[in-house]
Amino acid sequence: MDALETLGVVGPDRGSKAREVRIKLVEDLEVVYEALYGDGPTATVTVLPSARHAEAVPVAFTKTAAPAAAPAAGPTVPVVPVPVDEPEPEPEPEHGRPVEGTVYTADEWELRPDPEGDRPWINPALRTPEGRKARARYIGRQARRRARKAAARQRTVHGFVPRVFRGEKRMRAWVVGVEGAKARADVNLALATVKEADRAARRAGRALMQRDKKRAAAQALQLEAGKQLVVAQSAKKHAQKVVAIRVGVTYGPLVVADAAAYGFADVWGFLGALVLNLAGASWLGRDVEATEEEMEKLELIEAGVPQQVSVGMTPRMFEQMMRQALTEDLKVTLSALRVDPHAWGFEIHVWLERMSPEKISAGLDLLEACLPGVRTGSILLQQSAQSRNYCVIRVPGDNPWQAVPELAYRKPQSISTKDIHKAQIGADMAGRSLALPMCRTNVNVVGASRSGKSTILRAILDALTATEDQIIIGIDLGSAGSGFGGLRHAMHVVATTPAQARAALQWALDIGKGRPSLFTPLGMGENWVTSRKRPGITVVVDEFPALVRESRKGYYDEDAKRQVSWDLDGMLAELAITSAKSDVTEIIAGQGVTKEKVKDNTWLVELPVQVLAACDKDDVVQILGDGMLAQGWRADRLVPAMGDQLNDASVAYVMAGNAYCEPIPYRACYATDDELLRRGKERAAAGLVDIDAESAKFSRITLKQLMDASAETFATGGEEQDTVPQLITSIRQVFQALSDPSGLQLEEIAAGLGQLDPDRWDLAAFDGDDTTEQEAARAAALKAAIKAVLAPAGKSWTTDSYRPRPGAGTVKGYCLRHLKKITGEDADGS
Repeated sequence: MDALETLGVVGPDRGSKAREVRIKLVEDLEVVYEALYGDGPTATVTVLPSARHAEAVPVAFTKTAAPAAAPAAGPTVPVVPVPVDEPEPEPEPEHGRPVEGTVYTADEWELRPDPEGDRPWINPALRTPEGRKARARYIGRQARRRARKAAARQRTVHGFVPRVFRGEKRMRAWVVGVEGAKARADVNLALATVKEADRAARRAGRALMQRDKKRAAAQALQLEAGKQLVVAQSAKKHAQKVVAIRVGVTYGPLVVADAAAYGFADVWGFLGALVLNLAGASWLGRDVEATEEEMEKLELIEAGVPQQVSVGMTPRMFEQMMRQALTEDLKVTLSALRVDPHAWGFEIHVWLERMSPEKISAGLDLLEACLPGVRTGSILLQQSAQSRNYCVIRVPGDNPWQAVPELAYRKPQSISTKDIHKAQIGADMAGRSLALPMCRTNVNVVGASRSGKSTILRAILDALTATEDQIIIGIDLGSAGSGFGGLRHAMHVVATTPAQARAALQWALDIGKGRPSLFTPLGMGENWVTSRKRPGITVVVDEFPALVRESRKGYYDEDAKRQVSWDLDGMLAELAITSAKSDVTEIIAGQGVTKEKVKDNTWLVELPVQVLAACDKDDVVQILGDGMLAQGWRADRLVPAMGDQLNDASVAYVMAGNAYCEPIPYRACYATDDELLRRGKERAAAGLVDIDAESAKFSRITLKQLMDASAETFATGGEEQDTVPQLITSIRQVFQALSDPSGLQLEEIAAGLGQLDPDRWDLAAFDGDDTTEQEAARAAALKAAIKAVLAPAGKSWTTDSYRPRPGAGTVKGYCLRHLKKITGEDADGS
């Protein structure tokens, strides 16, 4: 239409009406043709399909050039007839007849989308059983919500009983009506006039002065009282008639209906009719007159918002105190402030004016002092991710974690790795779920002793052991696997010794580093696609500082003839760097990340998921950075459990991508030890997933070997079957070969070992210019080897006095009695 307006065919738009057609004659279209088709002698247009023309037909318009001598009065445009199916061609238009009409825009004839009009009568979601079940669940949930709101409404003026009383009162007011009110007023006025006339008569009878005047006044009042009595009697009689009619109209049908119901259905019929009567009275009393504040309070009550929180203040009072504390005491400029009361305490939403919440974070102690009834160290600050000037302050009451549910029961093999981020392991104060992303993701859990770290770890393990496509390897060198609780039965391997831990980590490393070669042959793309046929591997490490200490102690390598580190922490670091894409991940739990606890394992702070329970301020800074304390990441304010007092045990802050990037404290869901043991045995009985054959080829260690060693250790009460080092066993054989003397010198033991194990202890294997030097070198090596092999078990074998033969003097050497204690032949070990 804009193009036609530019060519001069139509005029400007006039509101909702069509545009004005400016071309009145056919001759005037020549200018349009020239503009559209140039200066050629002919132009071709197409007649669109219509009722007359079934198909589009090209029409040629030819214009005749005017003579050069005479100016053209107007070129004529002959029209070529269009062949159609009709017997007679369409007559040519008359050049003198004006062309007029209405132009219809696309908005008037085009069929626009109409979602509401085109919506199907039956919802497509209801055509499937799943859709109908989902709809039924939705309707049930909405019904439960309405029922809860209705129950909460009964405590307000909108409750059923208050509405019944209001309805009955309104019925009574209508029955009495204006006539009854007027009659009551007339009677009261008449009675008041009679009493005044009586008092005037008594005063006139006792009067000594102006007695005549007072008698006249008393007589006038007596007459007025008589008139008022007549009026009151007349109004009362009229009101009684009107009220009687209204009583019959109002209560008569109810009495008849109740009597009929009693006659038809006895007592139950009468009770049913009575309920209907009460429902009708409740309907009449449905409206209530209330102020804006009362209406707001009613809405909050119906919404389930508590009106008195455990800190002992109403929301309005607390809002005033909070606003005063922030503006006057902390000198903060507020843009807006909103207080949301909850059952656990208050949640204050604060919008600042051109400033960040760092000032509030620095003054939390002063803020607690300005709010009476608030526990010391309980206020929590959350820097919002929406904007820098927006923060949330939480003031918990005596029981802030009442909304945290118990650890939900999960059936064996009911979760897949791709959905594990939906498995709830905790909740915040408002009951919002905490579910960690653990698919191809490493996790670090930090918490001081008694901070509830094991509770958090068990909640995570409860979700992991319920998966159908994960192999769970546990390593605990500090507490013999007690941190895993009863769920250890559902774990494939629980390593409690450095040797077992090294074998398990080597197996996981071999698979994690070898799986990328299978990505292309298996069509997996750039990451391992975990399934029940090709499961992932999760290594769960508890007591990481203890693992670091055991790794540093090492063991004595007889081939290298020196103490060698287990390098367990180094293997975990390599696993975190290289194997995440192969879905070989790890979950590390420890008491901190400072150098005193984890040495140089700074890679822990680089893991993508960080869970911070009660810990030191240095740990928070080390993991999150310097400025995060001011933003509300105050895990250092959490108090560990002390005795029977839980305090903030199992409460933690979580940093895990965009889903958990705000400083919100969560508490892990809890389950009893007996329940965890039952779940562990149930999942073990259901069967544990096995490693796929393609991945198993990458390691010389098999999963079955690891599982058998773990089961054997657990069956023997946590002790290895071969607790005595091989070197000590060989030395015991030397003593037995010499008929168990009371003691031997180091050189004598070395000579005996040279006969039992010549490849290792033969004199020729040691350096020296002569035999004396070689014996001294062998004795020194043996002494160091004895110390090294006994150190991991916390044992030692020192020299002591003994008699080489009866009656001889005592000498210093290695005694048999001490050796028997080491080998377990004597009950008392050293």
